Amino acid sequence: MRSLFLKGFLAFLAVLFVALGTMALLAGWATTREFRRYALTHGPMWNATVAELREYYVTHGSWEGLQERLLAIGRMAPPAPGMGGMMRPGPLPFRLAEPDGRIVADTSGPPQGVAAAEELERGVSIEVDGQVVGILLPAPGSLAFLPLDTPQVRFLARVRLALVVAGLAGLIAALVIGGLLFRSIVAPLRGLTAASRAIARGDLAARAPVRGHDELSELARAFNSMAESLARAETARRNQTADLAHELRTPLTVLQGTLEAMLDGVYPTTPENLQTALAQVHTLSRLVEDLRLLALADAGQLTLRKAPLDLRPLLREVVEAHRPQAQAAGVSLALESPPALSLVLADADRLVQVVGNLLSNSLRHVPEGGHITVRVTEAERAVQVAVVDDGPGVSPEALPRLFERFWRDDPSRRRATGGSGLGLAIARHIVEGHGGRIWAEPTPGGGLTVSFTIPAALLAA
Repeated sequence: MRSLFLKGFLAFLAVLFVALGTMALLAGWATTREFRRYALTHGPMWNATVAELREYYVTHGSWEGLQERLLAIGRMAPPAPGMGGMMRPGPLPFRLAEPDGRIVADTSGPPQGVAAAEELERGVSIEVDGQVVGILLPAPGSLAFLPLDTPQVRFLARVRLALVVAGLAGLIAALVIGGLLFRSIVAPLRGLTAASRAIARGDLAARAPVRGHDELSELARAFNSMAESLARAETARRNQTADLAHELRTPLTVLQGTLEAMLDGVYPTTPENLQTALAQVHTLSRLVEDLRLLALADAGQLTLRKAPLDLRPLLREVVEAHRPQAQAAGVSLALESPPALSLVLADADRLVQVVGNLLSNSLRHVPEGGHITVRVTEAERAVQVAVVDDGPGVSPEALPRLFERFWRDDPSRRRATGGSGLGLAIARHIVEGHGGRIWAEPTPGGGLTVSFTIPAALLAA
């Protein structure tokens, strides 16, 4: 941060020096030029020239012949004072313009061109009987060679000194203000660096200070949002590790206890006891397969064999496969489907898995005498499937987390009643892999409705 502050401050100082130096040079040049012009047009030599030109106009009634007179006098011996052969150009070159700007005399050569209005305004008017008959203008480049007396030189020196003092004062003020501004820019970056180093050390609670609403503040907010995401991910990882250990330990404990009891002769080696052990093996197999599917989905390698599919017969088969379980639990299970339905481009086996997970989840929670309905409708360029139950439902705060892996609304529930907590997470990955979406909402009158959409075949193609 110190190097950034130093680099920025030095760059600002260089720009400041260039700007102030350029301003001082231009201001000094313009001041000297305008002062020389003023000294020329208000000096005694210029006033004498104005008087002589006025006398020439009064004598001749016009400027006719003035240019020839100036050139002739310029080739002769040093001029004598006075008029009538006594007209002289003087030590300073000049031009004479008529009121309309046309040049009628020029000590440096033949008169030509028209003077600009701005130049005429800065010239000295020559009046005869209250009427402007000409305007005296300095010749181009003559101001640089105007001799200045000692008071005038001292005045210009004081002006230049004032410009230098003003420039130094402005430089000091700019340095102070620039230093404060650079500190205000670097300070948030230092806080951001400190927070990033703390997170790199493992302190995920570190946050960058946020001040104001500029780009640096937005960067700090984005960093804090990233830090919060990392903290949530770390918490989820730890919880997932703990949940996974618990899910694996339960069937392994039952399996180990059953086998040890049979080996010790406590349990006889009967088909019933072996069936109990085999059920735990099946539970472990399902859990491992669920974890494998989630790993493939996270890596973007979940394979979907899509083909045009009519969902009605598929859903009918899934419902009939779960009907014995529903009858055993005393729960009514029904399918509502329109006579005709658009085809979807989907993997039939994966959709069977999705609907099966949703039905199994509902059957675990709907009490005896409850109802579960699989409802199919046409959505906008998609087919929507909803599993509607009238069970206890979930709290509104739990709805957004319903599809998180290993999450349960009641953490105290065991696998026997709550499942592994992976079914809805797997369903979400499969539906999103088809280009659809899945969500949960309360059932009117009580219960839970989980819906998902699959794009129609023509749209998906």
